[in-house]
Formats: sequence, structure tokens, C-alpha cells
Amino acid sequence: MPDREPSALTRFQVDSLEVEIHETRAFAGRAAARAVASAIADRLAETNRVNVVFAAAPSQDEFLAGLGADPTLDWSRVVAFHMDEYLGLTADHPASFRRYLSERLFRLKTAQGLVARLIPGEKIDRPLFTCAEYESLLLQSPPDIICAGIGENGHLAFNDPPVADFLDPVLVKVVRLDPACRLQQVNDGCFEQLADVPTHAYTITMPVFLRAPLVSVVAPGPRKARAIQATLKGPVTEACPASALRGCPGARLYLDRDSAKLVS
Repeated sequence: MPDREPSALTRFQVDSLEVEIHETRAFAGRAAARAVASAIADRLAETNRVNVVFAAAPSQDEFLAGLGADPTLDWSRVVAFHMDEYLGLTADHPASFRRYLSERLFRLKTAQGLVARLIPGEKIDRPLFTCAEYESLLLQSPPDIICAGIGENGHLAFNDPPVADFLDPVLVKVVRLDPACRLQQVNDGCFEQLADVPTHAYTITMPVFLRAPLVSVVAPGPRKARAIQATLKGPVTEACPASALRGCPGARLYLDRDSAKLVS
């Protein structure tokens, strides 16, 4: 990461959620990377390992590049989780979230000692068992830091408005994807057409976000503008799952001009 970069255009707070608006998505992503790297280092100064959950989406490209380029981090003491995976996709499928994170971060850092705990999306015969196994891993290593994005429909992970539950009794579940969520995967270039997008996925649930000490959210681009408006200016409701971030004292949201254009 460059030693010096332009500071945020503005910073403000909505309830407990801290918000930064940057000139470009690159600046927003790298600002988040610097903050997360600092948080990882602070946590490692207090304990042996740090547990970090990562999102997989094009919105995370600049953030992951910045974090991966930080030469100071001790990846041998990091346990990495990811927040969702399509039901039925193998790890080498071009649209697999495991493949995305492996190519951008995990593969490089595993050689430095990173431990990656991944959702086996191809396991479709006993999905409830797969959910329970991954929930057990999260309970054994509760997330210290979550690195997330916000969907065009306001989702966090695959907690779309029809299935989001702020009081969900489980930490991992299988969900049916909202049409708007599936369309976003086409808009992001992950699939050629809507019919190719899986209809179901594994996801961590809303309580995982709400319990984490630090949630870093990077949400750039014009297609996120309405979701950001609802997150910051609408009611806190499962109709916009990301609005729950306003109740998280350790949450920070990084925007660019495009995603913040509807927020005065």
C-alpha cells in the first residue's frame, strides 16, 4: 500500500456506525485495508490468533489487494473464514467464492501459515450437517473481525431481505437467493445470465455480524447507492439487512463518491 494517500472526503456517524466517504473505490478499499491491518496487529498483540471472516465479491478487490500487500502482518497467526458459498459449486468453479478468495489472498498467505476454514459448497447431500459443522468452527473460533460488503438489495453475506433474521437461532444456514441478489451476480460479471446463477447458498447469519467486535464494510459503486441510502437513512429493519450495522459499535463503512451519491 502507498505510504500516503488522500484522506477521506468526509467522515460521520449514523447511530453506532462510522462512515467514511472517499474519492474513489480504490482509495476506499485501501483505507479499509489499512484499518483492518492495524486491527489485526492490535489483536495479535493481545492474543495468539485472530479470526477474520472475509467476503468474496468484486467490491472487495481493492481491499483484498491492499491487505495482501501489507508486509507487516503475521499471517501465521490468522484463521480465515468466509461468509458464504453457492450450494453445489465446487471450489474450482469460476464463480466459487472459495476460488475468488484463494486467488486474491488465501493461496498466497497459506504459504505464510494462514489457516483457511472454508464452506464446502459442493456438499449438497446433507446441507444441515454441513451448516452445523461450519457453525461449530465459528463457535470454536469466534470472529474478531469481519470484512464485508453490502449487496444491491442491502444484504450482508447472503442474508437477503426475504430471509434475513436479526435474531436467527443458527450461525450458518442454507438460503434461497433473492432475485435481486441473483441479478447482482450477473451485473458483477460472475455469471453470464440469470439462469446460470445458483438459486441456493450457504451463508453465515446476521447474529455473526452483530456479535463481532469489528465489522469493516467496503461498498463502492453506483449500483450500491440505493442500498447505502436505505442503510444510513431508512429504518433499521430486515427489509435492509445492512441497516443492522447501525447498532454495531465496532462497525465502519467505506464508500466512494458513487455509492454515497444519495447520502447528503
